[in-house]
Amino acid sequence: MLVQIIIALGIGIVAGGLDIIPMLKDVKSKPPIYRYSIISVFFQWILLGLLIPFINWDVQPWLKGFIVGFLGMTPTMILAYGRVQNFPIALRILVHGGVLGTLISVACDVLFKLIK
Repeated sequence: MLVQIIIALGIGIVAGGLDIIPMLKDVKSKPPIYRYSIISVFFQWILLGLLIPFINWDVQPWLKGFIVGFLGMTPTMILAYGRVQNFPIALRILVHGGVLGTLISVACDVLFKLIK
């Protein structure tokens, strides 16, 4: 179980890194609060990386990951939409959340089967 938690934590860190890469190019030009948004999103993905693999739903792993990633990014989408009033950006956040959630779930499913 500890190995699975470490794997899930590592995958969450990778997912967080992938999500903040596009945000890092704007860190110098945005107000200081933007840095906190980046940190928040990074830790949100670490949490989702630990949460997604251990949810026990009777659905395919990719669907579970998509649903949890999509819903997990909803608060971030609401904050981003409130700040920039741009619907395509808000929609992109949700889709990106679903895709990363799917990747987390599938990667953990494959790696957990390999270590058994």
